[in-house]
Amino acid sequence: MRFHPHEWIDQVPSTNTLLLERIGSGAGAPPGTVLATADQTGGRGRGRRTWVSRPGSDLACSLVLEAAADPRRLGSLAMAAALGVADCLDEHGLTAQTKWPNDVIVGRRKIAGILPEQAPGRGRPGLVVVGVGLNLGMRREEAEAIDQPATSVLVETGSAPLPREVLPRLLQRLKPWLEAWGSGGFAALRGGWEERCAGLGERVTVVDDGERLSGVLAGFGEEGQLLLEEGGSVGEVWTGSLALGPSTR
Repeated sequence: MRFHPHEWIDQVPSTNTLLLERIGSGAGAPPGTVLATADQTGGRGRGRRTWVSRPGSDLACSLVLEAAADPRRLGSLAMAAALGVADCLDEHGLTAQTKWPNDVIVGRRKIAGILPEQAPGRGRPGLVVVGVGLNLGMRREEAEAIDQPATSVLVETGSAPLPREVLPRLLQRLKPWLEAWGSGGFAALRGGWEERCAGLGERVTVVDDGERLSGVLAGFGEEGQLLLEEGGSVGEVWTGSLALGPSTR
């Protein structure tokens, strides 16, 4: 895997959306394309959620990958990217954990999110855009205004690296995990994911489109689906938002 020289845009509604539009129109966004901004005005999360960032201080970037796969396999692609983000945060003295299916947390507060999206079929087939939102300079009061526990490098360490300085290191840390996923799927990530993931062996709740499922997070299936144990039986959960209890560490 090789990343092309990254393209910075001063302001954009969504780096994912822009790359998907380029691919769909045939304008050109080959595998390895990297688009980044420090001012994303309309960031998107999974489902209908939005991604909030501090203009000029946080990092939003999207990558184009060649990854023809069953759409359900894209869940583990987000997990691969989350591991790379966590490795990058280690360099800033943070103890980062991954949270199924696509988040990175510090102290059980969200610091980064991942959004993989299949490119439109009328463009080059087999392309996926992977978006990463990373809170670098978000202030404490801004994090507290978000509708879920959130944090940033600034909140955790007292200082914030510049987005343009972080991006090259982030890409370097993403590369081996994305390559591992490309060659071996979730099986190639399992050890790293289980070492990093929050909630393993704990009682958790998964909320998906209004439905709530509770049980013990027993592990992960062959494609990274969550295994939830309740009453002696284990069920597979493919989508949803994971709610954790207080930290037991």
